[in-house]
Amino acid sequence: MVFASISVALMAWGLYAQRKCWTYDAGRPFWRCEAPNFFIELLSAPPVVLSRLITNALHNAPSFLAYVVELPFIFVWWWFIGTRLDFGLLGVGPLKRLRVWLGFYSALIALLLAFFSLSLWEGIQFYQKYSYLHENPYLASIANPRSLPLQLWSLILIVGFALAVVRIARGRTGQLGNALVPPRTLRLFALGFGLYCMCAAILVWHSKLVERQEQTAFELQRILVKGRVLDDSGAPVYAIKVSLVPILDSGALAENESAYDFTNKDGEYTLSPEQAGSFNLAVQWEAPPSTKLPFLPRYYPDSIDPKQAEVLQIAAARHMTMSPIRLRWLGLVKVPVMVSWSGGKPEPDAHLLFFNSQFPESGVIGSESLNPDADGTVSLPVGFDYEASAQVECDAGPKIESTSTPRLRLSLKLANPRPEPLHFVLPGNPCRIWHPQ
Repeated sequence: MVFASISVALMAWGLYAQRKCWTYDAGRPFWRCEAPNFFIELLSAPPVVLSRLITNALHNAPSFLAYVVELPFIFVWWWFIGTRLDFGLLGVGPLKRLRVWLGFYSALIALLLAFFSLSLWEGIQFYQKYSYLHENPYLASIANPRSLPLQLWSLILIVGFALAVVRIARGRTGQLGNALVPPRTLRLFALGFGLYCMCAAILVWHSKLVERQEQTAFELQRILVKGRVLDDSGAPVYAIKVSLVPILDSGALAENESAYDFTNKDGEYTLSPEQAGSFNLAVQWEAPPSTKLPFLPRYYPDSIDPKQAEVLQIAAARHMTMSPIRLRWLGLVKVPVMVSWSGGKPEPDAHLLFFNSQFPESGVIGSESLNPDADGTVSLPVGFDYEASAQVECDAGPKIESTSTPRLRLSLKLANPRPEPLHFVLPGNPCRIWHPQ
C-alpha cells in the first residue's frame, strides 16, 4: 500500500501538470511539467526495457504491440515491488492506530473516485462541445486514449485500496514468514495472464491480417513502378534517388518530380505517382555527381539526355516492373586542401563546399559539406569544373555568425588531372567554433 500511495501521489501530480502545462512550449527546464512523467517512467523502466527487447526482435510488428506487451510487465513489476515494500512494513506485529489507517485509505479511495469521475466528466464535456469529433460523446470520453491509462490505473488502485480497507478492518496484517500471495490467487493470476496473452496474440494476428488485406486492396488501385539500379559491374547502387518526372503537353519536363524513392541495399525502388500520365524515369535527376554517388544523371533505359529517354505512358492502377538501370562509375581524384585564417593559423573545423559548374542550379554537390580526409585531401569526381569555398560557424554568444572564404576555381576535366593544392584563407581572426549539441 505504501508503493500504491506513492503512485497515487504521482498520478495527482501528473493530473495537475496536465491541466497547468497543456500549452507548455517554453523550452527546458520546466520541472513541474516534466517531473511526473520522468518519475513514472523511471519506476517502470525495467519492464519497459524488457518488453522493448521482445517487440524489437519481432519484425514488421504493429506499433501498438509494445503497449500490449508492456502492460502485463508493468503490472507484474509494480505488484512485485509493492508487495515486498508494503508487506515488509505492515507485516511486523499487529497494525496500530487502526482508525487512522482506515481513514487514510478511505480518503485515497475517495480521491481516486474523484479523479475517475473528473476524467469522465471532462471527456463528456469536450465531446459535447465538439460533437463532430465523435457520434457518441459518452463512449468517446470513456475510450479516449489520452485519459484511458489514468482511468484504468484508478480502477485498479480503487480495488486494491478497498481490499486493504477490508483486510485491515478485520485485523489481518500479513506476517513476514507467510506467503505474500495465496496459491489460489497465484493460480487465478496465471489463468488471467494466460488469457490476456492469448487475446493479445489473437489481436495482433487479426490486425496484421486486416492490414495485409487493406494494403493489398490499396495497392491494386494505385500506380506502382518498380525496378533496380545497378552499376557497370552489376552491383546494386544503394541510397540513390529515382524519380518519375512528368512530361508536359509542350514536351518539356516539369519542374518537380511526381514521385521519387531512394534505392534500398538491393538497389530496388518503388514509385507510386498519384495521377496517370506521361513520364520520364530518371536516376539522380538534375543532381551532380558526388563523392558518395559519383554517377551522372541517367534516364530510362540508358541515356544521359532526357530527349532520348523512353516516354512512359502510365495508366491508372497499372503495375510496371522496369528493366534495370545501369550507371557508370566516374573516377575520383584526391585534391589537397588547407584552410587557415588570415594570420596563418590553421582551422581544422572548417567545412568545404564544392559546386559543380555544369549543374549551376543544384547547389552543393551531394547536398552537404565535406571535410578533409586524414591525409588532408578531398575526393571529387573527375571530368568537371568546380568552384569551392570554406566556411566556419562562429559562436558569438547569443547568435551564430558564418564566415566564408572567396570561391576558388578548380578544373578536373583532364584525363589524368593533377590538381594543385587549394588554400582557403578565412578573413579576420580565429573564433570559437560553434558545434551543434
